[in-house]
Parts: sequence; C-alpha cells; structure tokens
Amino acid sequence: MSRIPAVLLQQFVGMSDYERTLAIDRASRELGLSKSEILSQLDEFQNGQMKPTNSPTATHSQPTRESNFSQQEAEKEGSPRFLENTHKYRFTYDPSHSGKKRQSEVNQAIVCPHCNAALGIPSVRPISVKCPACLMESTFEN
Repeated sequence: MSRIPAVLLQQFVGMSDYERTLAIDRASRELGLSKSEILSQLDEFQNGQMKPTNSPTATHSQPTRESNFSQQEAEKEGSPRFLENTHKYRFTYDPSHSGKKRQSEVNQAIVCPHCNAALGIPSVRPISVKCPACLMESTFEN
C-alpha cells in the first residue's frame, strides 16, 4: 500500500465532512487507492500512529521552458533587449486615437526588463516605456 503525502492528509483533517468525502473520492481516483485505504491512513495520521511521506506519490515531469526571446551578447547597460520576428506580436494596448497613432510608429520590439513581456516601441531615443503588463516604467537611451 502506498503512502499518502502528509500535505494531503493535513488538508483532509481541516475539511468539513462533505468536503472531505468529495476530496477523498477525488484522491482515490488520482492515487489509485480505495476509499477505505485512504480513510485508514487518515485515521492513523490523526491518531499519530503513522509518519507519512512528504514526497508526492506520482512524479510529474516539468515541461522545459523555451525562451521566445533572443539574447544579444553585446548589450550595453540601459539598452533594451530587442526581439526578432516582430510580426508575430500584436502591439495594440491603447484603443484611443493618440494610442493608434503611437502604435503606427512601432517598428521595433523589446523585452520589458521587469516582466519579460514583449513591447512594441518606435526607434526614437531616449524613450520612456510603461509596460502594460507590469505597469513598470523604464527609460531606454540606446
């Protein structure tokens, strides 16, 4: 019989009877254990007879992260990180007339230094950019 992680057992203890019944039913399907096995391990846990494992029973492999952004080796301090293939991104943040005018001047794409969101900017320098994703303002001089 496999052991249920201590975190899961502690969650069962803090639930009402109805919530516990639903959670045990879901856990029995996920862990491949019968409801009676889960209830017996829960009783042992509440009585202090069992030392459960803290490791999860099913190991899931984490997907690898791939960056959509290219790294430039000769970046100067204060210069933005530019993106390639800017045609893949839509830079429409502000639907107002002044926003549409600014968006028509976009010809470069950079990465926000705070949250790594793609930002469309004109080639004018120095430029102050407020990221619509994280609302942080950055000034680029190069």
